[in-house]
Amino acid sequence: MFFQVFAAFTGVKVWAEGEENTESLVTAEQKTTIMDHCDAMKDSLKSLQRTDSRARVYLGRYYETILSNFITPLNIRLVENNISNTKLLDNQTNFAARRTNFNDDYISYQQSLEELVNINCKTEPEKFYEKLLVTREKRKIVKKDVSKMRGLTDEQKKLVEELRDGTER
Repeated sequence: MFFQVFAAFTGVKVWAEGEENTESLVTAEQKTTIMDHCDAMKDSLKSLQRTDSRARVYLGRYYETILSNFITPLNIRLVENNISNTKLLDNQTNFAARRTNFNDDYISYQQSLEELVNINCKTEPEKFYEKLLVTREKRKIVKKDVSKMRGLTDEQKKLVEELRDGTER
């Protein structure tokens, strides 16, 4: 039972060893709806693709600017002045790693979205639906990456304020 619930929410099909895939995640009603609204869904997905692409460019530049114009120069200056602040160095490392994760996860999401848009939902509604579930999960991962980056940006701000005020947490 757990595996059926898991599969329904994630789009991942889990079958016991030796068991065949005999059931579909898509009901007959969903198939009909997908086929009937295929063109509108494709248009919406293409619009989402354009919007997400612009957002990715904006966020990518934003993260790169923060890292290369603020975080890294500050840490270099602290090292040059023999000021040790491991929290700021750790935040730089985490920020750079998270930025790489964001880039990689976004590329994976964008590829999945592109594959989804290229599926003929009129003739392959099941495949379309399954890919839609996978793509949604990948988009959720990107959203989590953005949230984590926001948290690291906020943390950097707090650490810089503490440094400015001469206080330690």
